[in-house]
Amino acid sequence: MIGIIGAMKVEVEGLKKELKDLKVTTISGIEFNQGFLNGTSVVIAVCGIGKVFAAICAQTMILKFGVDKIINTGVAGSLSPDLEVGDMVVATAVCQHDMDTSGLGDPVGMVSGLNQIFFETDKALQELALESARDKDFKCVTGVIATGDQFMKDTVKGELIASTFKAVAVEMEGGAIGQVCAVNKIPFLVIRVMSDCADDGANVDYAVFLDGAAKESMEVVKGIAESYAS
Repeated sequence: MIGIIGAMKVEVEGLKKELKDLKVTTISGIEFNQGFLNGTSVVIAVCGIGKVFAAICAQTMILKFGVDKIINTGVAGSLSPDLEVGDMVVATAVCQHDMDTSGLGDPVGMVSGLNQIFFETDKALQELALESARDKDFKCVTGVIATGDQFMKDTVKGELIASTFKAVAVEMEGGAIGQVCAVNKIPFLVIRVMSDCADDGANVDYAVFLDGAAKESMEVVKGIAESYAS
């Protein structure tokens, strides 16, 4: 079974509407929608915004629903001049840019206990996502996606995150999901379509382009599901 997580309703609502044999369960205030998407068994949830909600959702999917892989779908802010609104990133790895114990001598972003900065995504899932994006003629690249508990609309800070982590996009959930999956040894993938450029005008662009960006990411997830059914 594939777990599919979006932070907001708009990021997964289109997938939920296509589920067959729907069964709904609410745990810890999160609604889990279980059924078949393009012939593949999935459970879909809107986790809520931020790292804690994302972690709760991912851990529940693993423990309560027995998912064997997780896909995080949605939107992000671009940190790369080569990525415009509407372009897609399939993450090769995720990190948490706001994790900082550098005052103790650690590198910025290192997750204490696991002692790693980057959580690598599953290569097989990467390939399926890229194939799905190509089939739909979406502009898609691979790269590191950085996560933190803040909506990024600060050009200078965005540039610092990009240079520190070699990240091409920034968002608020993927790094937490990656950490949960690493602890549980579950393969995962993060897919993001750019809704803004994480700069001083990000809030305006985000409001305008959110729906279209979310739909593009969902289309790729549907393609991945179909690949597992065939």
